[in-house]
Amino acid sequence: MLYLPGMSRSEQIGKLIGLSAPGLHTPARGCLCTGTPALDEHLAGGLPLGAVSEIFGEAGQGAWWLALRALAQVKGKVCALVEPAGTFFPPGAASLGVDLGRLLIVREPNRKLALWALERIAREKTVGAVLAAIHKLTDTELRRLQLAAESSGQALLLLRPPAELSRASWGALRLLVRGEPGPARRVVVEVLRVRGAAMLRPILLELDDDSMAVRTSALLPHRADQPRLAHHAG
Repeated sequence: MLYLPGMSRSEQIGKLIGLSAPGLHTPARGCLCTGTPALDEHLAGGLPLGAVSEIFGEAGQGAWWLALRALAQVKGKVCALVEPAGTFFPPGAASLGVDLGRLLIVREPNRKLALWALERIAREKTVGAVLAAIHKLTDTELRRLQLAAESSGQALLLLRPPAELSRASWGALRLLVRGEPGPARRVVVEVLRVRGAAMLRPILLELDDDSMAVRTSALLPHRADQPRLAHHAG
């Protein structure tokens, strides 16, 4: 986890995003693996680079788990987390494989400043991926973030509550993550939108209680309300 005392916010961000290896250029458009082979195969590679991926889910239902597992797959570059609420738990992220030594954390309670930091970081080619949890993003704000991700080639991951499913979106990928009752910890990932593909079936992931790694996976039939969810998801 990177932090430099005695600097302004803008100076810290500018310094930290320059700590990645020099000479790196915008990556070829492709995907960022999620760390879950079954889900990566289902998504034809993972989360798109140079684009916005929106992950919807209630607290404690698996959305954070999925996003942090994806951050852990970034190698050789700095990652970033922009989270105004200040509830991020670094040891939990480390247990999922996130390199805290190369993670820039922006805990800015002022929404305007947090959004400014997110857009600036999202434009940096030396950052591999950025994860943000800023609620009630407007159409204009999302469009600016999408353009920033396109210019840098990053994977930009936005955590959003399910209540915002009907709001505007510029995301190339929209996922709904929910917990599933059962004898073991289980997570269902529903694909509400994926660039260049038809509606995909939900996938059930059963996790190991200790490591939180995926033990088994299975495709599920579409829910009865899946067309309605996809419609609200834009």
